[in-house]
Amino acid sequence: MIQAVIFNLDGVLVCSDECHYHAWTQLAHEQGINLQPELYLKMAGLKRMDSIRILLQGRDRTYTAQEMWALGVRKNDLFNEQIDKLDQESLLPGALETVIAMKNKGIKTAVASSSENAAGILRQLRIDHWFDVVVDGTQIEKGKPDPEVYLAAARKLCMPTGDCLVVENTPAGEEGARLAGMRCMMLANPYEPNERHLPSTLAELDLTLLANDQEL
Repeated sequence: MIQAVIFNLDGVLVCSDECHYHAWTQLAHEQGINLQPELYLKMAGLKRMDSIRILLQGRDRTYTAQEMWALGVRKNDLFNEQIDKLDQESLLPGALETVIAMKNKGIKTAVASSSENAAGILRQLRIDHWFDVVVDGTQIEKGKPDPEVYLAAARKLCMPTGDCLVVENTPAGEEGARLAGMRCMMLANPYEPNERHLPSTLAELDLTLLANDQEL
C-alpha cells in the first residue's frame, strides 16, 4: 500500500518549469546556442552543472571549470529573476488540493527536486508546511536520473521505497523513480509530444484512491 507520495516540483506542483526554460533559453542565446525543446527536455530535471554540460555538447571550444561555474551562476541569476514573480497563482491546477487531500488521508508527502532552489520556492509560495520532507539539489551529489534524491526522501520519511509513489513529468525523473524501486505516475511535459496521452496536471488525477488501497 502506498503510504507516501513524493512530488517533483517543476511542472508538477508549480509552473516554475517555465522559469527554468526562459533562463536556459537566455543563457543559451548568450552563448550563441538556439535551445530547441528536444535539447531542453534532455536537461530538464537534472542538476544545474549536468544541464550545462548537455547544453554545451558539440561546441567548437572548450570551457574551463571557472567558465562553467560562471555559467551556472548566470543561469541561477536569470532563474531567480523569474521566480521572484511567483505566487500562489503560479501553482498548477490541482496541486495544492492534491497535497492537502493526501495529508488529510494520513499519507505522507515530500518534494524531491534536483533544483537547488526548490526549498526557497516552496517557502515563497507559502506551501512548504504541507510537506513532511523536502529534498533538493543542495542535499544530493547526483541529480536525476540517479535515484539519490528519491532514496533520500524515503529515508527522511522513514518509509520503505516500495511504499512510496513518485509523481513526475520528466524522463530523468521517471527513470530515477524506477531505479529507486518506487511506483511512478507521470504527467505530460509541455516540451515533448504527449504520445502516451498522459494527464497534464494533478487536477486530472484522483490520488485519494491511494488511501483506499485501490489501483490507479
